[in-house]
Amino acid sequence: MVLEDVKRLEDRSYKTYLARVQAHRRLTRMHVSWNTSLISLSTSTTIASTGQLVEPKMYGAGGNALMVVLAVLSLVVSLVVSSVNYGARARAMEASYKRIQQISLMAERLPRVVGADELTQRYVELQKEYEIAVEASENHVSADHDRARGVLSMATAKHFTLDVLPYLTLLIPVLLMVPFVNWFFRVF
Repeated sequence: MVLEDVKRLEDRSYKTYLARVQAHRRLTRMHVSWNTSLISLSTSTTIASTGQLVEPKMYGAGGNALMVVLAVLSLVVSLVVSSVNYGARARAMEASYKRIQQISLMAERLPRVVGADELTQRYVELQKEYEIAVEASENHVSADHDRARGVLSMATAKHFTLDVLPYLTLLIPVLLMVPFVNWFFRVF
């Protein structure tokens, strides 16, 4: 009976480990992609605003309003992104999956390294360590679990969309730079 419990703990902890690895990757991707988006939006807005000062009609009659709207958009997005704190969450998830991996490996080796009289006690201790490790950080989402199993689901499709969104926002800086580059090469 205890051997079955140990095997279930080994399987459960390994599946949790795989899902948390995916969660770490997802959070890291979101951290990098949103920071890239924010840097490019801030940089292009600053360049475009500078160009607007020199050539007021560069972005049409509503250019000033456009620059204000984009500056506010940049501020709002930066506040939202900083509040979700992807970088710190990714680091916490990494620590979590590494600890859960250790527990999974210990559960795998447990029947071979302890005697039958000690097995139940060590299993209970290991189960407690697993529960503590799981509670020590946020949980992974179902899409992380599905990705770890190689399953395409609505959750993975939704998270793929969320992964792509920051890169779609890079269109704004590109579109801002087209009139600026056009003006720049006409003048110089």
